[in-house]
Amino acid sequence: MKDGTNYFKIGAVARKAKTSIHTIRYYEKLGLLAGPARSQGGFRLYGEETVQRLLFIQKAKEFGLTLEEIEKITCCGEKGLGPCCDMTVKLFNGKIRELEGRVRELNRTKKKIRGLVSGWAGKKKGPTT
Repeated sequence: MKDGTNYFKIGAVARKAKTSIHTIRYYEKLGLLAGPARSQGGFRLYGEETVQRLLFIQKAKEFGLTLEEIEKITCCGEKGLGPCCDMTVKLFNGKIRELEGRVRELNRTKKKIRGLVSGWAGKKKGPTT
């Protein structure tokens, strides 16, 4: 590889992206990462763009996106910014609705638990002497 690009073996990429080798191979299998170049000895060789893609995937997962949704965004992004932006906005609006529903459910659960606790606290007897 003499094209001026710095290439890294899979272990170095895993360390840089703070992920595992198994995750990298899994993402390759799913098509989230492009297949790597190979050294003469058959080792996988990756460029810095792979590290950046892994960091993007991790950030997207933190925002609640599934790997399938991340794949849609990355594939769409390769077609141009316009369609990708529209789809990404729709995806995140869906995530917001999903989160709002979970917050409502959590608030209902919190209210039920408070009622339970206050019921127990009202029945609690003072210390016996």
